[in-house]
Amino acid sequence: MVEGPGCTLNGEKIGARVQKGQKVLKVSTVTKNGPAGASLECINGCTYTGVQTLGKELFMYFGHRALRLHFGMNGSMRINPAERRDGKGNPPTLLLQLTKDTICFFDSTVEIRMSEDCEEKVRIMASLDVCSPSFSASRAVEVVCMQHGRMVCDVLLDQAVLPGVGNIIKNEALFNSALNPAVKVNQLTSEQVRHLVKMTRDFTLLFYQCRKRGSSLNQHCKVYKRPGCGQCSGAITVCRLGNDGRMTYFCQRCQTEDPAELDVSKIHGQNTLMGWVNQKNEGSSDHIATKEEEEWTCELCTLINRPISKSCEACLSPRPKVSRDPVQQSLFPSALIRYPCNSFSSPQPDLKMNRRAAFGNTTLVLTDLSQKKPAAQQRNPPAGKLALQNTKRGAGIGTQPAGTQISTQTSPGSPSQPSKRRKTEVGHLPGGASQNNSQHSTSSTQGPAASRPTTPCCPTHQQPSVLRVVNKAGENKGRQFYTCALPQGSQCNYFEWADLHFPVCHHSKRTLMRTVLKLGPNNGRSFYTCSFKQGQQCDFFQWV
Repeated sequence: MVEGPGCTLNGEKIGARVQKGQKVLKVSTVTKNGPAGASLECINGCTYTGVQTLGKELFMYFGHRALRLHFGMNGSMRINPAERRDGKGNPPTLLLQLTKDTICFFDSTVEIRMSEDCEEKVRIMASLDVCSPSFSASRAVEVVCMQHGRMVCDVLLDQAVLPGVGNIIKNEALFNSALNPAVKVNQLTSEQVRHLVKMTRDFTLLFYQCRKRGSSLNQHCKVYKRPGCGQCSGAITVCRLGNDGRMTYFCQRCQTEDPAELDVSKIHGQNTLMGWVNQKNEGSSDHIATKEEEEWTCELCTLINRPISKSCEACLSPRPKVSRDPVQQSLFPSALIRYPCNSFSSPQPDLKMNRRAAFGNTTLVLTDLSQKKPAAQQRNPPAGKLALQNTKRGAGIGTQPAGTQISTQTSPGSPSQPSKRRKTEVGHLPGGASQNNSQHSTSSTQGPAASRPTTPCCPTHQQPSVLRVVNKAGENKGRQFYTCALPQGSQCNYFEWADLHFPVCHHSKRTLMRTVLKLGPNNGRSFYTCSFKQGQQCDFFQWV
């Protein structure tokens, strides 16, 4: 679902790149012959006068009429595209050709509204829009408190209460508030409601900043589609909860079912969103990207170019110089947090230790990736502490699980460097504890089972493949398969069914693997079931 931050950014792009006063030359839709397509013809020849957003809705004004757009689950927008198709080759849902610019909307719904009604709706609801600069926390708290007997998971997703909140924001805001999604509003105190509204607003702004700057939002998600809780590493409960049955992710340890036990002032510091963001800016700034490492927009043709491009890839105009004026202080850092694969930080300092072993001199090169101590303190520890560290590190090498060490060193495409490297000089020097440690270290790296990948690798790139599900209608709908994990355009033709070992149902058809989403002792367990539609299924059932 394209949530409020994504819709807000689309509105900002239109406002910045599409000049007002242009006339509509052509309007085309995929349902041109239907009633919706015919109604859009009424804006032909009208003048574009502006754009506004409210939550997940985008309004484009053309005199007395307006286009109301909703981007749904996977909607997108392109301005002056070179090719009028999306990445999957689908035509645009709406193509709007103006005097100078062309706007394509993909996988979106569009309606004709009266401009006066849209402007009035935006004026009334703007103070509740979590993405709006005129958001009023006090009014939002008042409106939420009026939803007495409703569950908080339903209230947050209600676009009449908090426009712009989607499923990601809902799950993370509830985690940051330490509230179970099934808690009802009348169980909360006014202070807890204020904290819930604040956490919702905070994560929305973080969502907006990540989408605007191209940084990863996943590093800030603690429960949404995570295998374990980002705070306590406990199991994540996945279920369909609420009146709409939306997918809900929560941690039963960190999110209480009894708000009476919750003291907002004593919520752990890790549960505060700004603490997670600010932790990225402490100490070294090697993980922060500068303006030169962001995408940039050509001033002549408005094409968005890659960070490495020194000139526009379309019109060859030189890249504009980055202003060195001090950036205005804001709630969020202005620098872009890099992806791990784009981390251009300087090499980490290494700590080398020489050891004697039965087969010669061994040098351990230890790399500290935590960046918690300066290099000088790591290279010159006190003599007593160094001896103790040697003992602990030696024991750690012997007791480290082989699977963990192999996965960090042999994973193809992994952005992190191996934390331990070894080189050995041939010689015969007796040693007691060092000999045992070295033997354990050698044996831990030679486990044949540890090097087996959990998923097959594509033969072309030798990288772990990705598991996907068939969504197209047909006899294979719902089946799982492995394919190349690279993005479209770089993928190879690797394909392999993932369900070949699944049992066969009473129809002699391959079964599907599903997951229990109901709350209870079996939540999260997987099972095999018939692949036919409801009403035609057999009674086959088997736990995975």
